[in-house]
Amino acid sequence: MTKPGPVFSVLIHRRALKEIDGLPTEDKQRILSAIREIASDPFGGDVKPIKNVKGLFRRRVGDFRITFTVNFEKNEVVIDKLINSDISRLKKLIPRT
Repeated sequence: MTKPGPVFSVLIHRRALKEIDGLPTEDKQRILSAIREIASDPFGGDVKPIKNVKGLFRRRVGDFRITFTVNFEKNEVVIDKLINSDISRLKKLIPRT
């Protein structure tokens, strides 16, 4: 039995591609695997809406967060950003001078 192909086409923003390209191979593979899963089911896995931003979602993949939108009319998912949550937490702890 074969798995059905992607239901949604995936567009990846240039900045997200740049962030993915800079990752170690193991992290890159996990992120790309999650993106393939998002193509077949955008709301599967650990997906939550971003508070106060209508239509923007995030999927957690280890220490990373993939932010994306879903356009049901065009059957496409747009990957906006890749965020390393460890770095985000550190920036909040370090006082700005």
